[in-house]
Amino acid sequence: MASEDMITGLDLLHATQLDAGEAASITGRYGTDTKRYVRKAYWRLLSWARWPWALSPTPGIITTLAKQDVTVSSISSASPAIVTLSATIATSQAGRKFYVEGNQSVYRIAAHTAGTAALTLDAKYVETETAGSAVIFQDEYQMGANVLKIWDPLSVRGTRYDQIKILDKPRFEDLYGRGSWSLGFGTLEAACEVAPDAYEAANTGIMRKLRFAPWSEDALNIEFDYTTFHNLDFTGTGDGDTPRIPREHRSVIVDLAVYELFVAKDDNKASQAIMKATQQIMEMIEQYIPSQDGRLYVKPKHSASLGCT
Repeated sequence: MASEDMITGLDLLHATQLDAGEAASITGRYGTDTKRYVRKAYWRLLSWARWPWALSPTPGIITTLAKQDVTVSSISSASPAIVTLSATIATSQAGRKFYVEGNQSVYRIAAHTAGTAALTLDAKYVETETAGSAVIFQDEYQMGANVLKIWDPLSVRGTRYDQIKILDKPRFEDLYGRGSWSLGFGTLEAACEVAPDAYEAANTGIMRKLRFAPWSEDALNIEFDYTTFHNLDFTGTGDGDTPRIPREHRSVIVDLAVYELFVAKDDNKASQAIMKATQQIMEMIEQYIPSQDGRLYVKPKHSASLGCT
């Protein structure tokens, strides 16, 4: 099937089957498997690189919550501990973090009913200080299920230089700890992805979550680019079956899916399919992703060593 004929997800499914030597049928022998392989290839290609045509037209926004200074009347010795505050809090604090001034041990708030003064912590409280000034803060924020891949750096709106890098979790925790001690607030420097709270049933996507460090004491808007999740419904028509990839590159989805189908069939032509797909992806990267070589341009009669650039 020619590239110009690969318009819908159903077209891609049929092309995959034909290239793998099978009849083009969504209900045939490999119909269900091919749907799975095409979707896998589609999502894999969407998140492969920072394709400009796959990004959301508007940035994602995370609004951080300002810290709350509270006063603790008492903390029980129960497991988990119950914290009694001197005043009620109107909104639920469940999921946020808590520590008493004077120690650096952070506890998660496992439960809190809005309008009450009792916080249930996630563990037995084993610190010395059981009353006095305390802080409630949040350093983890959930995003929508339409986020397939987040791209760094993230930026704090209103500033030019406060860029936030996304690190893998082990590296993040090596630098900033596991969020179990009050590293303190300050300029946001880094983020890592942590386990989601939930899955979104409409598109079976995870509700992705980021943890920031240091945590912010102020309410801030953080912007980020992201690749939008999109499914294919294989109806052969409409928005729900139109890939978010330029038509001239949709054959790459087919090659990636053919690879999966060949592997399932134990066909040694799988290696040829993946090599073809990889070559096309490299060409796409060259076409769409600007090269950042980091070279310094020095004007004629100026010297980089003297700082005259």
